[in-house]
Amino acid sequence: MSAKSELRQIEHIALDGERLHTVFLPGAGTPLLLCNDFVANLEILDEFAGALGRPVLCFDLPGVGTSAEVTTMRRMPALARLLTGLLDHFGLSQPVDVMGIGWGGLLAQQFAHSHRDRVRRLVLAATASGQLMFPGRLASLVRLARPSALSRVAPDGEQARTVFGGRRNDECGEIASAMSRASAPTRRGYAAQIYALTGFSSLPWLHRLNVPTLVIAGDDDSIVPTVNARVMALLLPQARLEIVRGGGHWFVLERTDEVVRLLDEFLEAKVAISAADQNSTF
Repeated sequence: MSAKSELRQIEHIALDGERLHTVFLPGAGTPLLLCNDFVANLEILDEFAGALGRPVLCFDLPGVGTSAEVTTMRRMPALARLLTGLLDHFGLSQPVDVMGIGWGGLLAQQFAHSHRDRVRRLVLAATASGQLMFPGRLASLVRLARPSALSRVAPDGEQARTVFGGRRNDECGEIASAMSRASAPTRRGYAAQIYALTGFSSLPWLHRLNVPTLVIAGDDDSIVPTVNARVMALLLPQARLEIVRGGGHWFVLERTDEVVRLLDEFLEAKVAISAADQNSTF
């Protein structure tokens, strides 16, 4: 465990009738709000969050990890309002950077759309635009269609590679190691994330989301095919597209050093992305 991890601040916070498990890791620079993937508890991202030199705020949605059971079913805009309360609790009144992974990328898009004044820069990893996305491999999606712990889906590197993609078993072993810390969501927590996704699509307003955005995708992602990232990068006014060669859906765990480098280059850049800088061609 890094010195940064040892200094982390763990709290259970009451927000609008819900009680969320949160972890705040110290660091220098603009804080990063990290929105996790579908029913993934924050412990899965321990190594990734610890590798970032900046302050990182992680949270579990209701019914996930050690957050309390869901009290109210919410659509994406209502979940985004919860995040404003989370930032207020930690005294983060200035715009923060926001990163969404997978399902969390949908929430990150909604947050940036609904609360543009709270977002400095946006990172979308292994994600899509919502229900109108290009679908992933059916066999992989079926494996994830049960409200069980991700540790059962990816108990070893070979299974992680089969379900999530990724070209190297040794790198996929890093996924399995992280997934060993996964806990099963409650049935209501699982249903709540499905409910939030139902009917959601950012396609109607992505072209108006005028925030510097880094879109990252793995070219061997079995859950969210790379074409989804290319579509988003084409629509977003200030987007840069980066492809992780040989990376699967959880490339943030497979290629942590590479992803951290990409994040640092983007988040620390002095000049915002312009349309001419886009690397988003098919």
